[in-house]
Amino acid sequence: MPRPDAGTSLLELQRSFARTIRAAALASDDDATFAGPGAVPVSERLAVYRNNAWQFFQNALALTYPVLKRRVGDDYFRQLAHEYRIAHPSRRGDLHWVGESFPAWLEQRLAQTEYAWLADLARLEWACEVVATTQTEQHADIAALSALDPVTLDRAVLHLQPALQLVESSWPLWSVWQANQAQHEAMAIDLGSGPENCAVAGVDDGVTVYRLTAVDFSLLGSLQAGSSLAQAVSVAGAAPEALARLLGWAFAERLVVGVVSPSARA
Repeated sequence: MPRPDAGTSLLELQRSFARTIRAAALASDDDATFAGPGAVPVSERLAVYRNNAWQFFQNALALTYPVLKRRVGDDYFRQLAHEYRIAHPSRRGDLHWVGESFPAWLEQRLAQTEYAWLADLARLEWACEVVATTQTEQHADIAALSALDPVTLDRAVLHLQPALQLVESSWPLWSVWQANQAQHEAMAIDLGSGPENCAVAGVDDGVTVYRLTAVDFSLLGSLQAGSSLAQAVSVAGAAPEALARLLGWAFAERLVVGVVSPSARA
């Protein structure tokens, strides 16, 4: 870290300090200049800040991705966290956001390896974080559907909880997530057992992760995107009975916050 002088602005000093804290190693070239007799060298003083910054970053990432950490182990998670921090250092005062780019970074970092599926697990855990920090709205009752004209019902649009997150995966994502919860002993999951898609929602002041069939996932995704009931069925290639079943579940889980009639959309 360069010695500050009269020509060094506060912003330049702050940026220099930040770069030093993030550096892989601390230089000691200025120790003799800054340290008087018996003083602690500058590199050692900065090392305290550097270590604290790293620990705060790593702990925040571990709090956001506890399942992934449990699945890969402390040592490998620490290695990934270190590499990720170099690529994506914290740029906000709120450490909640340090893990925002982790899933995308993992996808690139682990592409074409046997651990590529970890990116989907990270996506699911970030979805849980988003849901946990998003306000849940008052849910609508299924009676709102029966109040509509049956002739035009298929053109109605549902508004879903804004916190609702959908995560698609080619791996048994829900099973891995479920098997690695802290409240019970971790279980090995056959990664070749097939794809699993998930929905994440806030229920009863907590976060719930649902496993959805491919059809239900497509239907719910279309409804979330603003498609009418008929359009959702068409996109999913589903039977009307499948939509009826999904709607019953969505209303029961309080995922629907509004029903917009065709006349209101006109």
